[in-house]
Amino acid sequence: MSGMLAGVAHELNNPLTVIVGQTLLLRRAVEGGALAARAGKIGLAAERCTRIVRNFLALAREYPPEHQEVALDQIVREAVELLAYQLRVDNVEVVLNPAGDLPALWADPHQLHQVVINLLTNAHHAMREVAAPRTLTLVTRADPARRRVLLEVSDTGAGIPSEIQGRIFEPFFTTKPPGQGTGLGLSLCQGIVENHGGSIRVASEPGRGATFVVELPVQSPPAGGPPAPSTEALPATPGQAILVVDDEPEVANILAEMLAAEGHRVTTAANGALALDALHQGAYDIILSDVRMPELDGPGLYRELERQHPHLVRRLVFLTGDTLSPETREFLDRARAPSLSKPFDAEEIRRLIARITRAG
Repeated sequence: MSGMLAGVAHELNNPLTVIVGQTLLLRRAVEGGALAARAGKIGLAAERCTRIVRNFLALAREYPPEHQEVALDQIVREAVELLAYQLRVDNVEVVLNPAGDLPALWADPHQLHQVVINLLTNAHHAMREVAAPRTLTLVTRADPARRRVLLEVSDTGAGIPSEIQGRIFEPFFTTKPPGQGTGLGLSLCQGIVENHGGSIRVASEPGRGATFVVELPVQSPPAGGPPAPSTEALPATPGQAILVVDDEPEVANILAEMLAAEGHRVTTAANGALALDALHQGAYDIILSDVRMPELDGPGLYRELERQHPHLVRRLVFLTGDTLSPETREFLDRARAPSLSKPFDAEEIRRLIARITRAG
């Protein structure tokens, strides 16, 4: 199961990189007006897909949560707002009872948002099969004695039969007709919650709806941990000669377009062997390389740079769709090379190039 989810996520990361990049270029080309607004909506949808893919990797234990201080009540409100129209169309009344004074959580906000969205969607679908009134109730509360924060999501649907309650968190288990559900939603919720050190359970009686309870630990940021990423925009550093190495032509081309738009001179190569040929023909300031490639992969290119172009070793950045697979993690830790996980945006690339340039 974990390997399959990681494989699916990896295959989605390359096309998502292209979508994110093309959307950025489209927004720049049509600043203002209806087309820009449409491009913005595409970009938001792509960002949501990116978060879902990373949640898949978290479920596969190949992408750790990106922790920061999180207000659970805010995440719940945002999730309700996102689904408000769909719930209103189906005459579902939403009752929101936030605690209001919850302690902050040390968690990944995007992953928790996905958990709440999945639970709301599950409750919504359960109530489609029953007559009005339909009520969706969300309650948050603190348990100071146990240092826990709780979220309860209750619906007035038909309930869950006792004989299947023990299976609802199994991957691919669903009672929906073919084509109406993947059976991954609750499994994904459980994986994310447990990755955060929490738990999820359900209480239900046939004919009386269901209540899902999520418990999350109240934790402080780790002492001496890495500083939060800076949100200060770094100035562009145009005029760099950059070699992009990726065996996916669409990924290489969109990255080249994004870099060229920043004023850089860009050459692409389909693998490490062709990258070495390019280095023999001209000088480059920075190399952006995929890890998995035919003929000569990223680690092979790194070793050749150590031998033939040692001054470029610290100017090599790896781009990969499975940055945290065991093999890749081991290599990157050993090489101490910077990396970006696909899909990435222009600001991430700009920051990395600026840091490499400033470091000399």
